Amino acid sequence: MENNERKIPAYMKNIPFFFIAALAAPVAMLLVFLNWSKITPQMRSNHLIFSILMTLLYVSKILPDGTLKLLLTALALTLILFVTYIVIGGKRK
Repeated sequence: MENNERKIPAYMKNIPFFFIAALAAPVAMLLVFLNWSKITPQMRSNHLIFSILMTLLYVSKILPDGTLKLLLTALALTLILFVTYIVIGGKRK
């Protein structure tokens, strides 16, 4: 770690950011660009890729209309991504 490491905002940490991206993907992408200099390159790439994928889902209208259906679909996709990430990360070790 560097001595002059900048403090990462709480909403840019992994779990809060993934919930923000699942619920409001374009906002998550904007947050990545606004905090570009505050986050590490690894975190930048992870957050940017995830927010771009979620934004593509929103733009392409894959997600259903309606607030409840939208919320449930976003939470299900987030859960699937977390489980996939944990399984792939566990096999790398």
